[in-house]
Amino acid sequence: MFSIPIGAKRKHQDADLSDDEEPSLGRQVLPVANLPASFNGIPEDGLQYLFTVRRDARSLPHITRAANPYEVKEEPRDTARDELTAEHPLLPSEQWREVFLKRFKNFRKNTLQSVVEAHGSTLSRKVIPDKRERDLWWAFLTGQPQCAWDPPKKPKQPKNTRWGGYSQGTQGYGVDTLAYSDDTEPTQHLSYSLEDGRVFSTSSTEMWRVSTDGVELTSAMNATTSLPTPSGTPAPPDRLEDQASTHKGSSSLDAILPPEPTPTLMRQINHPYALHLLMYFTYWVNLHLERGSAPSPYPISETHSRWIFVLLSRVEDYVSADEMSLLRNLARACIALIEENRTRENPSVVRPGEDGPHPIGEPTCWMVVTAVVGVWGQKDLWMDAEAMLRRLPSS
Repeated sequence: MFSIPIGAKRKHQDADLSDDEEPSLGRQVLPVANLPASFNGIPEDGLQYLFTVRRDARSLPHITRAANPYEVKEEPRDTARDELTAEHPLLPSEQWREVFLKRFKNFRKNTLQSVVEAHGSTLSRKVIPDKRERDLWWAFLTGQPQCAWDPPKKPKQPKNTRWGGYSQGTQGYGVDTLAYSDDTEPTQHLSYSLEDGRVFSTSSTEMWRVSTDGVELTSAMNATTSLPTPSGTPAPPDRLEDQASTHKGSSSLDAILPPEPTPTLMRQINHPYALHLLMYFTYWVNLHLERGSAPSPYPISETHSRWIFVLLSRVEDYVSADEMSLLRNLARACIALIEENRTRENPSVVRPGEDGPHPIGEPTCWMVVTAVVGVWGQKDLWMDAEAMLRRLPSS
């Protein structure tokens, strides 16, 4: 067995390496001429030739790759066009976006902290509609009375047993009493045929007892009992009209005062609830846009914009893909609303049938878009906004 002497081993530190030279693949065996790096003459011998070969080898890359036949060439970007688009005069400025996002994030922190620290008492009555009642939520947001967005639950109808005493095995009627309710019209008469062919009629004001022996009248309502009493005498027609007009005026006054998103109401709304309501607003905005110049059944007002703003503050920083899609749809609906307002001949003119609160304005729409882009990182929505602004007719 051969053994290598310890002294014959060459340490890595003893290697002839310099900062200027790169390690070669093998040990140098042949002598090389010592010429300056700027040597450009014709080699006279093998030593000079090896010097030029090693010098040229250092300038070549150590790693090469084959050409990709399927490589797609990247198209050069038009930087001039990008700069022109970024400076569109109708887009919010970068300074405005930074200030708005800073204040909006502070508002989110304050609202969340106030909700956590609030010790709200248990409310004995309902303050907002149910989560999945979209139509009731619209009635609530438009300022309709509580009976419109919180209707009483319908009681269960009891089973109506009209013929409880019919005897099996006989062709006649049983001995139970047949009570007829007041649901039938007074002019409607019910006829029943017995064994002997005799026919008896009754109205809604009579109660008959039918047995095998015959039919007898057990009770009948007296006509005088239905007359009005002094306390129940109807008022004159002119007084009824005055009361109706007064009630109409008070109800119209209540209708023009839609609820504001107060902290008391916001305590009832959490993250999923807020996203669900924002989905409703997206639906209403899209329906509003589909109507075109026709009167919209869902006119979006500035009060609704405040609800959207506060609901966005209730959405958490981390959302799922489906929840992000809801926020993006809301931002795109606001962009379409800006386009609709700008393409209208006179944006200050309210649509027919929209003589109520002032409609939502362009600044509010930009706030919604900026919040979705800045807080949840959807920066590509600015490209949609820029494309919309390019479609606008030049004024």
